[in-house]
Amino acid sequence: MPEQEPALAALDRAWDEAIRAHREAVGPRAILYSGGVDSSLVAWELRRRPETVLVTVGVAGASDLGASAAGAELIGLPWLPTTLEDESLSELRRSEASELTEVPPARQSLFLALAAAIRSAPPGGLLCGQGADELFLGYAHFRGLRGPEAEARAQQDLDQLVGHDWPWTQRFARRSGRSIDSPFLDPVFIRAAQRIPIEERLPDPSPKACLRRLAERRGVPPSLTRRPKRALQFGSGIDAWWRRRRAL
Repeated sequence: MPEQEPALAALDRAWDEAIRAHREAVGPRAILYSGGVDSSLVAWELRRRPETVLVTVGVAGASDLGASAAGAELIGLPWLPTTLEDESLSELRRSEASELTEVPPARQSLFLALAAAIRSAPPGGLLCGQGADELFLGYAHFRGLRGPEAEARAQQDLDQLVGHDWPWTQRFARRSGRSIDSPFLDPVFIRAAQRIPIEERLPDPSPKACLRRLAERRGVPPSLTRRPKRALQFGSGIDAWWRRRRAL
């Protein structure tokens, strides 16, 4: 829509600044890749960068494995899939038991999925798409919210990410001999995203429409910008595994 163009152009400029340092960085980089619009935008921007690979994890038959195979081929980057077995997930769950007790039960499978993805990546620098759901209101709990209520929930989600989830992810990466970053959490990009009116970021009629328009503007293939949202813990199949193990 024409009235959205200035905000989209400003978001585009902020993204260009946020991604530039990663495009110009020296040395191997791995992108935690699900095939969704968040990680596809990051991967697309780095598709010509040497020593860049895509990393995907999932249990056998997980939807992210199929989507990522197709996405990697479109983007043209090497792809390193890992099919997670029960034994490896159980070992990871045991090793992270003390950390997971600090996480609400409803979010524990997400942290386990992140940990599995980080451990499966080659040593060195990692990139991911964390922050996109918080900035562009990708979560289901935004459906039906409006105005101040939506603003308050969006700030709550971002505070949770910046204050707890992202530091946890970084700590785990360091303990695993890696470093991790997300261009969506660049301060300039956060400010540009938050300048977009909340009503334009709400998931009606589709989640993360602003981000999808940005990805289209940057040239990401439509089959990747339009892929339905599926959170990491669900797309990887780890949430279903987690629920089965907790029921035992």
